[in-house]
Amino acid sequence: MLRSLRQISRLGKYATAPASSLANKTAALPNVISPRIQAPLHTSSVSRKYDRKSSRTADDLDTDDEADEEFKDERDSKVVKTKVNSLRADLLLKAGLGMARNKVELNFYESKIRVNGKKLQKKSVQLDIGDEIDVIRGFSQSNPSHLVISRVAILSASEREEGLSVHLRRYKSLLIENYRGADAFKSSEPIAH
Repeated sequence: MLRSLRQISRLGKYATAPASSLANKTAALPNVISPRIQAPLHTSSVSRKYDRKSSRTADDLDTDDEADEEFKDERDSKVVKTKVNSLRADLLLKAGLGMARNKVELNFYESKIRVNGKKLQKKSVQLDIGDEIDVIRGFSQSNPSHLVISRVAILSASEREEGLSVHLRRYKSLLIENYRGADAFKSSEPIAH
């Protein structure tokens, strides 16, 4: 490797030398190197490879790309595009928040999942566009009457060959007031006084 680097550095010296001195020095070099010096470098084809314009024109844009533009990320949220088999609450939570299915199931059995502010009775319930799914993380440290939640909102859904293509708005951490009435979250942990 070091030997080839030395040869390259010698070639660099010869490439910058005037033509008359180059002819004298090529005679002193072994026959292996001299053909390389005389052969022109073809770098123009490589540089053109990256200068090409995209072959895709404005008319070729997919309808999905146009739909992406109407959903912009807000300050505390991110728009996620994913494919699901159906609009089940547990599948959307898994896809939107990146939770494992057993974690979704655990949160369901601990009554920590709310759909549009109401406690989720069945994890397989079918949802519609505009529904919001909340996963309660716990009470706020600074204000115990508020909850820290993660939220997934369904923005759009469209049929595909296999399943549905869904746009979701994901909020990783939101601070909201506790729910009212029977849907209010009550911690099962003992309260230290």
